[in-house]
Amino acid sequence: MSQGQSTSQPLLSIGLPVYNGGKWLAGAVESMLDQSFSDFELLIVDNASTDNTADIARHYAAKDKRVKYHCNPHNIGLYRNFDRAFELSCGQYFKWAADSDFCLPGFFEKCIEVLEQRPDVVLAYPQAFLLIRDQMGEEVAYEYFDDFNLEDERPSERFIKYLNREKINNVMHGIIRVSALKQTSLIRPLPGSDISMVAELSLLGKFVEVHERLFVRRFDDETSSMLMSKKTAAKKDVPLGNSIRQRLDLHSYRFYSALTSPISVTEKIRVCLYLLRRVTWLRHKVMQQLVRSAIPGR
Repeated sequence: MSQGQSTSQPLLSIGLPVYNGGKWLAGAVESMLDQSFSDFELLIVDNASTDNTADIARHYAAKDKRVKYHCNPHNIGLYRNFDRAFELSCGQYFKWAADSDFCLPGFFEKCIEVLEQRPDVVLAYPQAFLLIRDQMGEEVAYEYFDDFNLEDERPSERFIKYLNREKINNVMHGIIRVSALKQTSLIRPLPGSDISMVAELSLLGKFVEVHERLFVRRFDDETSSMLMSKKTAAKKDVPLGNSIRQRLDLHSYRFYSALTSPISVTEKIRVCLYLLRRVTWLRHKVMQQLVRSAIPGR
């Protein structure tokens, strides 16, 4: 079911996959509708929510023609819904958004400006604030430093730097060139596959950081999979897990991305050698886990 269809093609598409996000959804939407850059569509893709998400989304779709509401007939899973948001888009550039985050004035304009002027850039993102609750339960904004200005000429260097520096993947919430994003495997049904997708993007072009804090990300036990409990994750339909098997699957995905990427053989070899070193490190982790499970008291 879709609402708010339009025939014109915007320069930017924003995909907002959501499940039971009624608590903060209105604030996230307002922050995007208030941007100085207005040539965009906002696709709210509801994964069969059971709260008031649908009411909020329909309100904005009726109020602003840029907002389009799509509700899946049943829950298709978190990762599939992220991909679905991209599949529904039609812009030249794409951005994933979250119901709990918001964009400060100038976010879209500054990032689009970089992408329009630099065809070698596939992703532009701004610096960010993290909203973290203090001991009194009040939200406090902290400056966060991503350091993903990846402008090396060698794709392998960009790939290696990204994976070595990656922590909470704010960069995924930047604006991406669609022609590059279509060459990736998108987000696979594995925890951490968003990181692998961004790494895959780094093989296709450069990343530019806009040196202004124009993005605010909530980072607490309600919004971050790194912090939330199993109970909260189940309620919000967020898969948790960091098993050895999942990590090995992610490494296989990264090898596949490197081998199928349109980069030189030399660059593919360099990326694969780097990934082999990471697999060697993972092998030691596997052995440690086996020892702990096999020896009582460890």
